[in-house]
Amino acid sequence: MGNGWALLFDLIVTLTAALVLGVLAERVRQSAVIGYMIAGVVVGPSVTAWVQEPRSVSVIAELGVALLLFTIGLEFSLRRLVSLGRVALVGGTLQIASVMGVTALVALGFGVEWRGAVALGAVASLASTAVVIRLLTEHQAIDGMHGKSSVGVLLLQDVAVVPLVMLMTLLSGTAAVGKGAVAPGQLLLNTGLLIAALFFLVTLILPRLLDTATFGRNREFSILLAVGTCAAATWGAHAAGLSPALGAFLAGILLAESPFAHQMRADVHPFKTLFVTLFFASIGMVLDARFLLANLPLVLGVLVPVMVLKALLTAVSVRAFLPSFVTSLATGLVLSQVGEFSFVLAKVARDGGLLTDFLFQLVVSVTFLTLVATPYVVPRAVPWAKWAALRLFPAREVAAEERAIRPAREGHVIVVGYGMAGSRAAATVLGAGTDVLVVDVSPAAVRDAEADGFEAMIGDAGQDTILTGLGLPDAACLIVTVPEPWACAHIVGLAKTVCPHVRVVARARYHLMASTIRASGADAVVDEETLVGERLGEMIRSS
Repeated sequence: MGNGWALLFDLIVTLTAALVLGVLAERVRQSAVIGYMIAGVVVGPSVTAWVQEPRSVSVIAELGVALLLFTIGLEFSLRRLVSLGRVALVGGTLQIASVMGVTALVALGFGVEWRGAVALGAVASLASTAVVIRLLTEHQAIDGMHGKSSVGVLLLQDVAVVPLVMLMTLLSGTAAVGKGAVAPGQLLLNTGLLIAALFFLVTLILPRLLDTATFGRNREFSILLAVGTCAAATWGAHAAGLSPALGAFLAGILLAESPFAHQMRADVHPFKTLFVTLFFASIGMVLDARFLLANLPLVLGVLVPVMVLKALLTAVSVRAFLPSFVTSLATGLVLSQVGEFSFVLAKVARDGGLLTDFLFQLVVSVTFLTLVATPYVVPRAVPWAKWAALRLFPAREVAAEERAIRPAREGHVIVVGYGMAGSRAAATVLGAGTDVLVVDVSPAAVRDAEADGFEAMIGDAGQDTILTGLGLPDAACLIVTVPEPWACAHIVGLAKTVCPHVRVVARARYHLMASTIRASGADAVVDEETLVGERLGEMIRSS
């Protein structure tokens, strides 16, 4: 009981410090992510020791990474990974292999034992899914060609964590992860069993459960199911001797195939702030500030070559699959940091005797500073790549990039609700030659829309993440047909807050509510009672 309250106190301290330093970072126009990581350093064992229980620090770190990677897994299904094509599967594989090989050769040149050199190569090969996807989304670059290619390589790297962990265990003989030492053969078996269990749960059991009328009426159940699945996968991976974060990530990817994935993402989104804060603060806690200060010249001397080397090797790896040098170099810059799973690999390597404590702290320090630098690099990746292209290649390279960053979906009409009004509106718009995307909270309504030939998804349009996922910023119009007046007014107001430039046409079931919906920001309101009255009058006159 005492340990539980101690952990709660550590969480309170961590979140409070992250809030204060995150706000301060924003006030000086820096990324809040930097504030979160500095907060972890400040409250961690190496500075104030306000969070000093090693077990608590470990739990916070694993919990933060696991929950965050679960939400990221929900964003990217296996189908989406496959759709990213050769840039992810081939380019990503080349990127991992090239960074591992070059880093290992450099480490050997500095006298590192060969197994440790391979371990350092594996650590350096991974970039940060959590940081990069967050920044690409914030800067609306995730649908650009360099954003898509970066995401593809990142997802392949996340999948590659399993064989890389196995490689670490083979090099060291055993790995002290989970509850104890796990032999390589047993680790391979455990991985297969975990994947099979998650696949069986998510593809055979959960779809039947989610499709019941009870789940359709109460969205709370889908939230509980998502969080419960994440917790079960995290515990299962830990029990199998694997990274808990990896289990959560796999569960998220498999759940992303569910028709409820869009709504689950929106429901879990409010928790994402907590997950992100814990994750980045936990990175700061792992850092030994005294080591960093005592060896700052060495750390900086490793930091710059690592980021430059990763950017160039990544650009070369994906160049054959992208339309321009600008796109490939921008992808390399976006992926130039060392990522969160690198902490997992570094810990396995240290516990297996592949890395000394000195090399481990050097890896942690360099990784921490690359993550601190990433919020400055990602938004500037394309301008920097264009600057290099203009000096190295003809201007056509820049023109190719401009064509590549066009959004995947634009000029479409979003129809909210697929009752009689929604179906008629969608059919009319489609008949005019415009693409239509239907969204409804009812799985039955979505199935009806798909049967009628429309692209449709399950989701509550009263949440900004759902509207953004529907491509509202690039839509031609939003048509709100839901019959509930207050729900309609809420969706209209939210849409105008998220994208003021998008035209919104809404349905007012009652004349009394038409003015309220107009006040919410609707560009046009169809007043049903007025239309019915006019139609009745016309019928009387014509009879």
